[in-house]
Amino acid sequence: MPILKPFRAIQAKPEFIKDVTANSTNFNSEEEMAKELFANDLSYLHVTKNHLMFSKIERNSDVVYENAKDYFSYLFENQKVDQFKDEIFFVYRQTHNDVSHTGIIGLCDIVDYQNERIRKHEHTRPATELFIANLLEDTNVIGEPLLLSHHHKQSLEDLLRWVIQGESDIEFKKKGKNHQIWVVQDQDVKFAIQSEVRNIDAFYIMDGHHRAASVSNLYDENPIDSSRYCMTYLLDCNQLKINPFHRLVEVAEIDFKAVMEQLQQDFWIDEVPDYAVRPEQKGEYILKCQEGSFRLSLKSPNHLLDVQDFEQKVLTTIFNITDSRLDDRVSFISTDDQITEAVIKAQTENTYLFLLHPCTFEDIALISDNNEVMPPKSTFVEPKCDAGLFMQRYGVD
Repeated sequence: MPILKPFRAIQAKPEFIKDVTANSTNFNSEEEMAKELFANDLSYLHVTKNHLMFSKIERNSDVVYENAKDYFSYLFENQKVDQFKDEIFFVYRQTHNDVSHTGIIGLCDIVDYQNERIRKHEHTRPATELFIANLLEDTNVIGEPLLLSHHHKQSLEDLLRWVIQGESDIEFKKKGKNHQIWVVQDQDVKFAIQSEVRNIDAFYIMDGHHRAASVSNLYDENPIDSSRYCMTYLLDCNQLKINPFHRLVEVAEIDFKAVMEQLQQDFWIDEVPDYAVRPEQKGEYILKCQEGSFRLSLKSPNHLLDVQDFEQKVLTTIFNITDSRLDDRVSFISTDDQITEAVIKAQTENTYLFLLHPCTFEDIALISDNNEVMPPKSTFVEPKCDAGLFMQRYGVD
C-alpha cells in the first residue's frame, strides 16, 4: 500500500501568499508571463519561467538555475516565507466556476512509485526530467505537488468533510479561483489520515509524471531520506474534473473531400448544427471545419480510449501525423476560451477542429494498471494546484 506522510512544510506568509503563488495555465501567452515576472519579484514564475525575462536564454541555461536559487534565497532572507515547526498535513480546497475540489497535501514515497504502487500512464521526456532534476538540486525546494488520485474511499472523504467544517486557516482568491487551506496539526487527525490512506491499494498520477520521474532519478543517485519523498496533492477520484484535449489540425496537403472519404472508412458521419461542440457519448467526435459541423461515430472501436482510436484512425491514417507531440500541424485545445478561438479558426480552409469526449478515471486507472501509456495530451485534469502555494525542503536535512 502507498503511504502519505506529514512534513515540515514551507509556506509564504499570509500577506505574501497571493503574490507568491503562480500557475502558468492562468496566462494566455509567454508575453503575459514575462510581464508578471518583471512586475512581481515574489512570483513563483521566477523558478519555472525566469528564462522569459531574457531574449536569448534557453530554459536549461545555467543562469536560469542560478536565478531560481536566488529567488528562494530572497524569500527566506527577507522573511517572506515560514517553515512549520512540526510535521503537518494540509487539507486544500480549490473552487473554480462553482466547482470545488478537496484533497490532502502531504508527502508520497518515491519508492512506492518505483514499486508501482504509484502508477503512471505517460511517457516522459528526458530533457524535461533533467530540467526539473537540476532545479531541485540547485534550489533544494519542491514547490509544485504531484497530483495523485485513487479509487473512491467514502471513509476518507467523510474525514476530510469533517476537517473542513471548521474555519479555514488561509483563504484567498486569485485568477478566478478561491483557495482554502486547513492546517492539520492535531496528532489524532494526522494519524486518522494516514490510517485511511494506508488502506488504499494504489495511487494514480494525474499530473506530474516528469516531476515523479525526476525525483526517482535523484533518489537513485543519492538514496537518502531527504531525497526520498515528494510533495503530493492527493484527491479522491470523485474530486477530479477530467476534460479532454481537443485537436486542431491544419494541413494543406489534403482537401475536405479527401478527408471525408477517408473518415467514412471508420466512422458514421452525420451533419449537426453549428452550435454543437460537445460529443454526447463515448465513441463520438465532433468535427468543425469551413464546410460545416459533423458528428463522427466510430464504427468499430479498437481501443479503450477514444483518443487512442482518434490518433490511429484520424491523425496517423488520414493526416500521416505519427507523433502529435512533435508535429506543428496539431494544436491542443483544452479551455473554453481556447475552444471558442479554435471554432473561429476552423472556418478557414484546410483547418479541422476535432472535439473529443472525456475519458473517465476508471479508464485512466485501467491503462495504468496494465502498464500501458496514453497518447500525449489525452486529459486536462482539474484542479491545478498553483506553484508556490505549498513548498517542501528537498534533498537537505
